[in-house]
Amino acid sequence: MVIRVSGTSPYAGLRPFTETDASLFFGREAASHALAAEWLEKRLVVVYGAPGVGKTSLLRAGVLPNLLSVDADVLPVGRISTDPDPTTNRVHGRPTGNPYVESLLRSWSDELGAPSLLDAVRGRAERGRPHRAARPILAAVDQYEDFFAPHSPHLDPLRAQFAELLAGTMAALPNLNLMIVLRRGYRDALAPYENALADGAPVGRFTVEPLDRRSAVAALAEPLRSTERALAPGVPQAYVDDLVTSRVTDAAGTRSVLIADGVQPAYLQLVATAIWRSLPPDGDLPPDGDPVTAGRPTAAAGDVTAILAAYLTRVIVEVARDHDLDEGTVRAWLTRNFVTERGRRATLYEGISTTAGLPNALLDALAGRYVLTSEWRSGFRRFELFDDRLIPPLQEAFPDWAVAGRSATEAGAGDYLQAALVSYADGDFLQTRAHLDEARRRTAGPDLTTAEITSLQAELDEAQGRPQEAEAAYREAAELYESLSDTEASGRALAAIGRLLLRDDQFGRAVEELQAAASRRPSDVDVQADLARALWYSGQPWAAAAVFSTALTVGPASTKALIGRGQLRVELGDYAAALGDLDASVRMAPEAGEEPGARAARGLALARLGRLDEAAIETEAALAQAPRNGLVLLQAAGVARVAGDDDRADALVRRALAADDPALPPHQEAQARRLLRQPGAMA
Repeated sequence: MVIRVSGTSPYAGLRPFTETDASLFFGREAASHALAAEWLEKRLVVVYGAPGVGKTSLLRAGVLPNLLSVDADVLPVGRISTDPDPTTNRVHGRPTGNPYVESLLRSWSDELGAPSLLDAVRGRAERGRPHRAARPILAAVDQYEDFFAPHSPHLDPLRAQFAELLAGTMAALPNLNLMIVLRRGYRDALAPYENALADGAPVGRFTVEPLDRRSAVAALAEPLRSTERALAPGVPQAYVDDLVTSRVTDAAGTRSVLIADGVQPAYLQLVATAIWRSLPPDGDLPPDGDPVTAGRPTAAAGDVTAILAAYLTRVIVEVARDHDLDEGTVRAWLTRNFVTERGRRATLYEGISTTAGLPNALLDALAGRYVLTSEWRSGFRRFELFDDRLIPPLQEAFPDWAVAGRSATEAGAGDYLQAALVSYADGDFLQTRAHLDEARRRTAGPDLTTAEITSLQAELDEAQGRPQEAEAAYREAAELYESLSDTEASGRALAAIGRLLLRDDQFGRAVEELQAAASRRPSDVDVQADLARALWYSGQPWAAAAVFSTALTVGPASTKALIGRGQLRVELGDYAAALGDLDASVRMAPEAGEEPGARAARGLALARLGRLDEAAIETEAALAQAPRNGLVLLQAAGVARVAGDDDRADALVRRALAADDPALPPHQEAQARRLLRQPGAMA
């Protein structure tokens, strides 16, 4: 099973940053301050840029947090839609009938609704604190290009009505400043409306460009510091340099290098997410930038082309399936139509219903996934690749792209496995299963890819709460790895089975599986620590103590093994040594001190050593965090017993016997019954 980083990713991925991500939003500090100042000064500010350049992120994670200390009324970010909401009642219990107005009212009015845009803005501004006429009201409408989207002719008068109502609201409220955020290609379409919306005042214009290299380095490196990790010196710069460098080939086979002026934020986030997924659980990324892949054929985090190729394959596979097309056809169509014979990006104008033989809906889907980009020119839409950086992975997957009649390289089992890995990391289990099914269909026989597919299938079953299916798949993967003489990978699969059994309170079977895993991975500290816990819970504490000590000989900095041995030493009555282990784990990883099992064990050790005040603090904190943890409750009962509060101790023991998150293993249940002095407990 692949090693994964625990915790939440500090990167946004392909979703826009929001206000809650402000502390992780780097690289746009100057732009955020400048745009906030422009918004406060101008009646109308038009913000435009290419798709995927980060306009929404700049507004929500950069500009809005900068306005928290400003004396202004800031409205929620508005959106325009042409889809009517039949449940919305705005004017005296009736919908307005104008979908453009309705969409803004849903953003700006309170829960009771408002009869007009003017009332909605006034109501928002006055709600919560006394309103002063001099205080600015700041309103923003994001993705305003939807206002200009193709529509039915009956919407023309409604669009004109909306523009008039919005301009009237601006005229009626001299302290209202409006920001419109839209794609660059729609800037000319907005121009005829600007004077009315600005109420005759000068219009501010703000362009959002791709990140420059320095900003891109900050956006890549700084969020990771929130996890107390850091990329090795020079690694962020290497990634950024790779992102702006495209090595392309022309039809004659001549290679050339294209250097971009800026870094696409969307692709930077793809790289950042790949780095995060590839980090080992502890420690920094190795200085050469290579990730720890634990034997799984994932794209190397240091290879931007591989990361983009994996993403491109995933998109092509999913979009092709959605449109009932062969993925090889889509890949060939992309390469032939969007890469020129000189190895540069080509432009393709949209047809009436199909473009170069494929449906227009396919182009929209690819544009929505940052593979293509589009803009309107003279009433027509033209498409091209989102960035030069996609040319190398397209050419590598389709080496004869310039030779007429050649077909694209068909995606194999490994490509679908890559797509499944990305979907799994994103939490999209439905897509993961679909990709795995296709990957398995394309396997030629028992090989490493088949084993990796089976291993990921096991992880998926485990994540979806299907332990029996997961165990069977892990066992199949272990046998496949064993047949391929990959004993370490086989050990990982066996360890995963052992952990499943450990969680299911099947301690004897867990010991067997973990012993088999440990024999194949003798230097894996986590496997040794899990084996020690399985021995402990199966009633073999002294054997467990020996294995914990072996694990700490192999990995003296393992907080997992230190905490486990500390908890066991408390049970064995070696309180000073137990406290030494638990305190050492906190010194190595301060967050270890917040783990309820460790706090409860530390509390009992402190109580037995006569430090009752400290023991009470640790014990109460552990109980608050884990009120249904059997061992936490049992150790809290021990603290109460030392403090002389037998009634509370007995109540906690009874709670421990009834606990289920997790329940007490058999030998600890026997200890609990002895504490209650029940008849027969001493037997």
